[in-house]
Amino acid sequence: MVTTDKESRDKKEMKTKTPESIKHEKIIDIVKLKKDFPVGENLVNGLRGVELKIHATDFLVIFGPSGCGKSTLLNIIAGIDTPTSGNVFVRDTDIFAMDEDERAKFRAKKMGIVHQMPYWIKSLNVIENVSLPLIIEGEKPKMAKMRARDILEEIGIPELANQLPSQLSGGQQQRVGIARALISNPWILMADEPTGNLDSTSADEIIALFDTLNRKHKRTIIMVTHNQSYWEMGTRRIEMKDGLIVKESYHG
Repeated sequence: MVTTDKESRDKKEMKTKTPESIKHEKIIDIVKLKKDFPVGENLVNGLRGVELKIHATDFLVIFGPSGCGKSTLLNIIAGIDTPTSGNVFVRDTDIFAMDEDERAKFRAKKMGIVHQMPYWIKSLNVIENVSLPLIIEGEKPKMAKMRARDILEEIGIPELANQLPSQLSGGQQQRVGIARALISNPWILMADEPTGNLDSTSADEIIALFDTLNRKHKRTIIMVTHNQSYWEMGTRRIEMKDGLIVKESYHG
């Protein structure tokens, strides 16, 4: 078998990337990020010059009260919203140098989004809903479903594959939502208040799942929450207030 130059470079890179170097690999660089919202004749400062570096092995929890700017920050990182000024680099790619269509394609491949309320095509079962993003991207349905089964296995819910979303509990639906967010094997998994509509037991299970995905499967996770109970979760935590990061800490 002939080894291509690219394969040789990839193997060399894998050998030279130690666990410590991967741990400190910067995946997102946020530079002087500002976001203003017009309210009547005035401007409200949603973000006020946020600076943040996120690393490949981070499980980052962004905590703060409603209106502090945490969801605005997440939406800008995802390229869903645009900043008034500043930059977001994802693995050195300036996502706001792209047009809207380019950002959408980049987001679909490199970022997985978990919403507070998962959205479904109600007539499709779980595995069809999970595999749908890949099929839209052009993957053959058979291959997309094989990938979906692997993800459901990773999430720990392979037995739900043929169920309809309406047959699932809130916690099960959120797990399926996480599976769908992972279907394209994104660089980053983002979750905006993912436990907001769940009971405490289901919410704790979802947080434990994020922890497993980060620690065992080495996935980069950014989670926004206003729930004080989850401030101590994750490997890294930032607290926001009035559009600024006011506190940062690390944990294991």
